[in-house]
Amino acid sequence: MHITILSGGMSEREVSLLSGKAVKDAIIQLGHDVKLININNKDVFNIKNFNTDLIFNALHGGIGENGIIQSFFEVKGVPYTGSGVLASALAMNKVFSKQIFKSIGISVAEGINGPADKIISDNALEYPYIVKPIDGGSSINIHLIKDDTDKNNFIYPKDEVLIEPFIEGREVSVAIFNKNVIGMIEIKYQDKIYDYTAKYSSDDTKYIFPTDLNKNIQSLLHENALKAHSSLGCKGITRVDFRLDSKNNFLPILLEINTLPGLTSHSLVPKIFQNAGIDFVKLISMIIEDALN
Repeated sequence: MHITILSGGMSEREVSLLSGKAVKDAIIQLGHDVKLININNKDVFNIKNFNTDLIFNALHGGIGENGIIQSFFEVKGVPYTGSGVLASALAMNKVFSKQIFKSIGISVAEGINGPADKIISDNALEYPYIVKPIDGGSSINIHLIKDDTDKNNFIYPKDEVLIEPFIEGREVSVAIFNKNVIGMIEIKYQDKIYDYTAKYSSDDTKYIFPTDLNKNIQSLLHENALKAHSSLGCKGITRVDFRLDSKNNFLPILLEINTLPGLTSHSLVPKIFQNAGIDFVKLISMIIEDALN
């Protein structure tokens, strides 16, 4: 079988390139022919001939994850990995997806969205709070505003943002493969938030597989991760991120769902699968098989 990997893009380019390389190495081990294409945001639309059996989409963020590239694949009639058009678009938009999650009884971080200069300058939320893009991933452009100094030093982006109360507690991610929970992982880091530096370049960030959570919390994490995955119509692998609210008996608060989680050596999903006895090559094989069904 011939498989074409798309990686690069713009918004999360560095992470995407790392995922693409790791996926290529695994596909070679699986015995398939593989071509890795390093693209920018528009290059893919100039590819005239998709002479391939499958597109392995390793384009994190932007058009690679928001339904646009999925629409292009659909028009071309080429099978591709990951969720479809609507699920991708809904998952990428944190405002829309949270509205859906809340409507089915999942606890979410109550946020406010709008122009950054207005909602931050107007003190729409009490300190501390998180500022994040409405769409995007890899913890890029996420900021913690603790006080007036942070607010006054904040460089306001032009795009609309989402602000959410900062939730004291533990950070846990759950990996879903279709309708099955593969496992969860807890992230421990030195600073208050799990930002890009903590995620990809800090030696102090630790990953553990929690064994001290009571059964009710575990069940709620699994249940809500599955509900989030299903409510958007996601396919294949998703990663659902939670904060366990230490001020509310460690109630899981859903932060977001990721339809194209990273596949780098630092990424959470491969760690979760490995802990479940599924190595990286087998993980890639599962993603490929799922995309062709």
